[in-house]
Amino acid sequence: MFKRTSYIVIFLLLLIQLISSLPRSSSSDSVDSILNEITTITPSAGENALPSGHNSFEEAIRKDLINYVNFELQQTNQIAKDVLADPSVYSIDSEVMQKELSLLRKFVTDSKEALNRVLPAEQLGSNTFFLFVIDKKIALKGFNRLRFFEFKQHIPEKQLIWDALKKHGWLEYHEEVNKKSDEYSLYMVDKFEKYVKTLSAAEKEKDKDMKDMMAAWNAYTKHERGMDKTAFGQRLFQINWKL
Repeated sequence: MFKRTSYIVIFLLLLIQLISSLPRSSSSDSVDSILNEITTITPSAGENALPSGHNSFEEAIRKDLINYVNFELQQTNQIAKDVLADPSVYSIDSEVMQKELSLLRKFVTDSKEALNRVLPAEQLGSNTFFLFVIDKKIALKGFNRLRFFEFKQHIPEKQLIWDALKKHGWLEYHEEVNKKSDEYSLYMVDKFEKYVKTLSAAEKEKDKDMKDMMAAWNAYTKHERGMDKTAFGQRLFQINWKL
């Protein structure tokens, strides 16, 4: 079952595709080396200050995006573990089934590692934030491939996996993800409403992004057609993540 694709999913998939297309090397500039440094950064004096242009609104929506992705990882990790603990998935002993079970075990390991990654507060406003989120979403690809099991005629092994996924909460998980996606859009609006009250007239015009957000805000507060709270939240998401 698919609902409309959320802006969050579109954004993260685009970023994953971008990173996947980059050359992978063993140099210190590679994505892997940057991500490996995330949990070992020790800021020196003055580095805890947020980067120029960073604000409470941006910080709040970035933190909540991390919470959203962590929710996906937590839920899918548990579903995968429940499927692996279900005796029914071992009723077929074949090479295909062993491969599927092996991929599920790998996902349990990868998703746990991704969940354990913590982004230092001083990195929240940097480009490392995007790599951090991408790293978590890449781990989810190991589970999201299973969504296609719902729409295809399957060999017995894959049908068995699909039945176990449904039994252990797959459908309920996707309903909750869609709900949280909508909640995230509304959360952005609530945070922006508080943030905009702190801005001077000059700050509201400081750059193109701010001007675009204020234009959308004015349309929302004037109840212009097609700009309800959800639509405004989606527009804020587009502007902040450059969609």
